[in-house]
Amino acid sequence: MRKFVVGFLMVLVAAFYFSEVEVQLPWFGVTNFDPYYWQAQHILAQGTIFEGLFGYVPDPKSLGGVKVVPAVCESYTVSEDGLTYTFYLRKDKRWSNGDPVTAYDFEFAWKRAASPETPTLPLWASPVQYIKNVYDCKSGAKPLDELGVKALDDYTLQVTLSRPMPSFINMLVLGGAMPLHRKTVQEHPEDWWKPEYFVGNGPYVIESFTPNYEIVLVRNKYYVGDFPGNVDRIVLKAGGLGLQQYLAGEIDAVFITAVGDYVFALKNKQLSKELHEESGVQWVGYEITRSLSPVFDDIRIRKALAMAIDKKVLTDIVLGGMAIPTHAYCSPDSEIAEAVKGIPYDPEQAKKLLAEAGYPNGKGFPKVKFYITGASDPVAEALVDQWKKVLGITFEIENIESGQFSTLQWSDFVPWAEPGVCTIGGPVNWQDSGSLMQTADHTFWFYDYPAEVRQKLYELREKRESVLREEGGKTEEEWKEILNRAQELWEKWQEVVNSEPDEFLKKYFLLPAPGELTFIEQINKLYEEWKKATTDEQKIQLWRLAMRAIYNQEYSLVEYTGMNPTNREARRLWARILYSPYDKAVEYAKKLQQLCVDLAYEVPLYVQKVVYLAKPYLKGIVPYKFSWGPTFFLFKYLTVEK
Repeated sequence: MRKFVVGFLMVLVAAFYFSEVEVQLPWFGVTNFDPYYWQAQHILAQGTIFEGLFGYVPDPKSLGGVKVVPAVCESYTVSEDGLTYTFYLRKDKRWSNGDPVTAYDFEFAWKRAASPETPTLPLWASPVQYIKNVYDCKSGAKPLDELGVKALDDYTLQVTLSRPMPSFINMLVLGGAMPLHRKTVQEHPEDWWKPEYFVGNGPYVIESFTPNYEIVLVRNKYYVGDFPGNVDRIVLKAGGLGLQQYLAGEIDAVFITAVGDYVFALKNKQLSKELHEESGVQWVGYEITRSLSPVFDDIRIRKALAMAIDKKVLTDIVLGGMAIPTHAYCSPDSEIAEAVKGIPYDPEQAKKLLAEAGYPNGKGFPKVKFYITGASDPVAEALVDQWKKVLGITFEIENIESGQFSTLQWSDFVPWAEPGVCTIGGPVNWQDSGSLMQTADHTFWFYDYPAEVRQKLYELREKRESVLREEGGKTEEEWKEILNRAQELWEKWQEVVNSEPDEFLKKYFLLPAPGELTFIEQINKLYEEWKKATTDEQKIQLWRLAMRAIYNQEYSLVEYTGMNPTNREARRLWARILYSPYDKAVEYAKKLQQLCVDLAYEVPLYVQKVVYLAKPYLKGIVPYKFSWGPTFFLFKYLTVEK
């Protein structure tokens, strides 16, 4: 009898330890698994059902909580001019059908993205956008053979860019950079992504799929690489009731996005033990509207507004504890934020600055607006209340339609706007050098110009657009005027270029990209085409193009010469961020974030928390914090403790 009991227990233990490990998670509804579309499946493509030359691994201090490391790529070299990358691939990587993953699979996939036969595949969401001749290939102006990507052999891929892009490596983790199994896509061009045909190279493959309802993933038996987790089967469920499903045991983890659910979980003895909270990526704050009014040109006023805000009131009361105060344009626990000194909450100093600016207790302060969109904005209401109580300034909340609001947030100068503020946020699509400022970079392109310079820039922009409604350029005399004007502008621009000491700003912002025409070459080319034109319509169109080029050059000249030293330094730092490898760009971003914080044109307030519940046995969860998040990804880290 004792032997029987022991044997029975051994069978139970064996069944427990060797049974298939399954996890069920909520996820997005998707309609296909083509990784090149900017839809939810691109998240699955990043290290789960596909694997690129590079991939993400968890790293709490880095942007998005991840860092970029080699995956299919074993090593690579970059030419001295920064244009040509040569990637040497691992020879042990396999597709889920056992075929080797080769450089030809990457070449095929990237040429497919650049092909005019796939017009709906977005280039902007892929590193393919930086490859030489990509837009000419996409338009059909050049054959795909001239795209700057070529497999030199099975395990060597050479890529030539249109201009240096040191953070190109960081974009090779994106769904829009994944290889595709050529034979499968060629044999089933419309259906290759369906489970019955799907061939992937990630740690998991698609076993079954019901559109917008359920995805079942199982381990890829041919996958070679780091696999820390132990989950064999993942069921991703779309829709549902989230927290209710979790409480019913139907899913093993769930994100909390509603304050009510968050409070419920905090107060529940068991759920509070299963609650996980992390800082998100997207910061939220306010920015000064880019009107033509000089009201907020005085930095003392801008800093007074910032110092009058108690951010803890916003995060703990208004937002119900689901946000974290931040002093920088990023997560407060990030490497960059640790190097940035924020503007402190100091009501007395705020009052003092406002009085020094000529408005003691807000007396005589001009009419100002707080622009919002949608039904209401509790954050805006809280800010207006604090500014009234501390500074005596009254902001009138004005609700505008979403299109106008977007223009107010992102356009350069907005002449219809009254002086005031609007909310702004810093979404991040992926981790690259350009994302380190999290959209705060757009401020120094438009701010710190005197009102008269802003007016001049606005007028030039209007002239540039109005020329499309004008008719001219039919005579040689009119073109002589254009050529003389162009030559004068060109000489002034050369003086600007020669006087700029920063090589990064000069190379990447003041000079044309390699292979592009200079301003004067564009004008001369248009003139030569005009001389060959046979109809008035052709001549007018060429004249319009020339006049727009003239106004563009005038705009650039006024924009550069109208900058003050702080603004110019900001642009120099921004050039270095964009065109430096990611690690170096982080150091420049620390300096530029500090500069922008000090200017107080755009003031960061808080970062939304990423909050989720997970069963005690489920470990290794990696939240996806970029655009489309929060959700779960990098499933190979999932571990069920036995």
